Amino acid sequence: MRKQDRRNAYTEGVIRDAVFELLKKKSIERISVTEVCKLAEINRSTFYLHYMDCMDVLEKEQERFCDKLIAFMERSKQDRPIEIVEQLHRLIREDHNLYLLLMSSYHPLNSFKKFTDYARSYLTEYMQKSCSLTREQCDWVAQYIITGSFAISMMFAEETQPDMEREEIFQTLTAQGMEGLAQRYPRRQ
Repeated sequence: MRKQDRRNAYTEGVIRDAVFELLKKKSIERISVTEVCKLAEINRSTFYLHYMDCMDVLEKEQERFCDKLIAFMERSKQDRPIEIVEQLHRLIREDHNLYLLLMSSYHPLNSFKKFTDYARSYLTEYMQKSCSLTREQCDWVAQYIITGSFAISMMFAEETQPDMEREEIFQTLTAQGMEGLAQRYPRRQ
């Protein structure tokens, strides 16, 4: 890694850390660039070399987190959905503090729109291969699973130690729901 790249990564890291520290006390709309610069011990011109405003910091972190989840799903396409859900939960726990901040942001589903759009497409295609529902019906089910998953994730988000029994119930509901649809509406050969 070149010196300039390391310097940029460091600067973006201190800015991100300052924004996240301030997010613990107030909403992103109420955080000023001046506050971030003071906490990060940088000047305003340095901030503006990297970001347009404080919302830009949050949006870039959302993008990075979504890219991480999508990359995982790309690598896991051959796995069963239950295995993917289990691993996604592990990834979320690894980045728990970031996930919690994103989930508490202005609109959590919008924070993860890039990922939810990808997951919806993946689930729709998976179900179309495994059951006789139409594409539109599979899309409804995918949207239902994703929305429900986020509702449950929001309930789990504040826990630093996961309740494995509850998490297992959630994963079973997701997997059994998809497998149950495949059994109820089997793919016609």
